[in-house]
Amino acid sequence: PVPTISWRKVNGHNPSKARLRKSQAVLEIPNVQLEDAGMYECKAENSRGRNVFRGQLQVYTYPHWVEKLNDTQLDSGDQLRWECKATGKPRPTYHWLKNGVPLWPQSRIEMVNGVLMIHSVNLSDAGMYQCLAENKYGTIYASAELKIL
Repeated sequence: PVPTISWRKVNGHNPSKARLRKSQAVLEIPNVQLEDAGMYECKAENSRGRNVFRGQLQVYTYPHWVEKLNDTQLDSGDQLRWECKATGKPRPTYHWLKNGVPLWPQSRIEMVNGVLMIHSVNLSDAGMYQCLAENKYGTIYASAELKIL
């Protein structure tokens, strides 16, 4: 006999935008987002028995800003702390530029996971800074100016 087919997201709910087509044999998820990722199960059953298949849906995305930089004015001797934060899959890595040139850690400069800290800023730290967030799908940039008073 013709089986009855059903779909479910294991450990979650089917996305509300999901549609079933072709006698429920096809699960279609338009405009897939990160939250749609997960294990899905298709079950076919009739009076003669049932069969279940599971498949993992993985969603990858380019980086997208969650938190950007703002232009900042500091007094000489103050501490700068800028954080740029992006989402994406795979998780983005961060790089910093100052006036278009890669910035490297130094005795006063720390860079960890999108956070730039400059201890005891001075006039030489003034300039345009960029944070880059990148994964294998793309690179995004955020810019801000640091002025020292």
